[in-house]
Amino acid sequence: MPSYSVTIVNEHFTSTAELEASDTIKAWKEAISSAIAIAGEQVSHGNPFFGAVVTVMQGEERIGRYVVSVGATPLKD
Repeated sequence: MPSYSVTIVNEHFTSTAELEASDTIKAWKEAISSAIAIAGEQVSHGNPFFGAVVTVMQGEERIGRYVVSVGATPLKD
């Protein structure tokens, strides 16, 4: 199974992890899902917005680069 490197970067942190996926589509779906999980954690703890750049590499080849953002704001009834 191919190995991919996923990097998630925003103004507060950088995270890099290796993952195995059967193809590039599954790799970028997993990478974006990981960023959304981090975003959910951040927003649920009071941060009104989370944004990050997600990069997926296979060896030296960049498979994709994505921007993931999640925000929350209270609404008045």
